[in-house]
Amino acid sequence: MKKILVDLIKNNKSIMIVMGFVYSFFSILSIKRRSGNSIILKSAFLKKTKIRIDGKNNLIFIHPENRLNNCLLHISGNNCHIIIGEHCILSNTELWIEDDGGTIEIGYRTTIEGGHIAATEGKAIAIGEDCMFSHRIEIRNGDSHAIYDKESKQRINTAQSIVVGNHVWLGADAKILKGASIADNSIVATGAIVTGKHEDSDAIYGGIPAKKIKEGITWIRERSLKEDCK
Repeated sequence: MKKILVDLIKNNKSIMIVMGFVYSFFSILSIKRRSGNSIILKSAFLKKTKIRIDGKNNLIFIHPENRLNNCLLHISGNNCHIIIGEHCILSNTELWIEDDGGTIEIGYRTTIEGGHIAATEGKAIAIGEDCMFSHRIEIRNGDSHAIYDKESKQRINTAQSIVVGNHVWLGADAKILKGASIADNSIVATGAIVTGKHEDSDAIYGGIPAKKIKEGITWIRERSLKEDCK
């Protein structure tokens, strides 16, 4: 009976919108933004989650049936966007954009247990579908402070976009730094620091800096192997 009721609610968009609004009521009340910004969160379920926007022409789009618990979504700049795909679960996570034109996109059915994801200087952070991130994850596409060559006076640490592929598992305390890319169906080991391009899929990357330590793997969220993975 319970399953029938749950399925009925999930299949009725109007009911989901109402339930999402009721569940998220206190988070919605705490939203702080200037005029000229858009926040779309129909059928999303927010608990102890804060949204802060300081700038113009920004977009936060939380697709339906997302669950955000104890999260912060912050934009300080113009023409930025944060997009979270359907059926994601985020806990204890900060999505942070500074400067103009930055983007953070998280794909369908990705889960994050906790961490800080920060985009700066108009660069992007793109996270694929069905990713699984553990806690204390750090993803930063810039250094936050400038470093200059003493002779040329040229800045040498500008921000660079980050791409995390589909079905990527990040272990606890993993750090993904500017310019990094991680191929589909990969695992990043606990405590690894990822820099540069890692283009081989079906692989495990670990160490400081991270290197490929095993290939020809796949992974599932469950502990036991499913029939369709054999």
